[in-house]
Amino acid sequence: MTERPPVILFVPGIRAKPPPEQQQEQLRRCLEAALLRQGIARANDLASQLHVVGWSYAFYGAHDSIAPDMPAIEQLVSGAGDPAGDREEAEGIGSRLVAVMYAIGDRFPVLSSLFATRRMEARMQEINRYFRNRDDHRTTICELLKQSLREAWADEREIILIGHSFGSVIAYDTLWELTHEEPEGSAQKVDLFISMGSPLTMNYVRRRLHGAARRGHERYPCNIRHWLNLAAIGEVTALDRRMAQCFGEMLSLGVVESIRDNLGVLARYRNEEGLNVHKCYGYMASDTVAEVIASAAARFSPEA
Repeated sequence: MTERPPVILFVPGIRAKPPPEQQQEQLRRCLEAALLRQGIARANDLASQLHVVGWSYAFYGAHDSIAPDMPAIEQLVSGAGDPAGDREEAEGIGSRLVAVMYAIGDRFPVLSSLFATRRMEARMQEINRYFRNRDDHRTTICELLKQSLREAWADEREIILIGHSFGSVIAYDTLWELTHEEPEGSAQKVDLFISMGSPLTMNYVRRRLHGAARRGHERYPCNIRHWLNLAAIGEVTALDRRMAQCFGEMLSLGVVESIRDNLGVLARYRNEEGLNVHKCYGYMASDTVAEVIASAAARFSPEA
């Protein structure tokens, strides 16, 4: 086992993102700040292992600006604000009502048009473009992650793979392809897969995953050692469902050693529009993520 810290591969969600190096820098800052609050001595060294797998430009043909996120990121890094107030807001009736609408739309797709906003409709069009592999986008995106995984395996690194939002779907699909379509990929493992604010619990998504029409071992990726699902308080994308239930057959088949859920992450990203518990920067700056990363690194490398 290597004494180096694990490599942390981060797969962003849907929508155009800033250039990968810019998003990577800010995610590292958020993680380092959270690690320092936990008293981790080598916080900078550990945070510097985070690498963004930038796929959005291949999908959208454009980058977004990181400038609008910077005030909120600076607040996260400084630790400013009112955690108790943020928790109360995240637990409020507004978040619960939105979550109910998402759940109804997922359970009864015919009703989803009654609740859908223009933004939601745009996201669904993008998701469907991915699942239909239009212009080979699904194939191209998964290949980008495969390249990063292959490099880490060739370097004999332990891997923490983080998929935020729809990035968790991309990560899952990629791992399935490596298991069932590439012989060398089935022999390698991701040590810890972390899904954050993941739509993998949605029926609509699960029916369209690679392997969804198959049975037994062929239905699932078989190269995950441990799977941890994180959802923020007030998170609506995850539908308040547990991955251990939705993918429990993976445990009974023995293709994964553990699947755990933590649906109580306090994610505190706040901009001029208010609290947004789904943003990746809020997750990365949370105490929960810092504790998980530090604990995993300590298992992989006693000096981390």
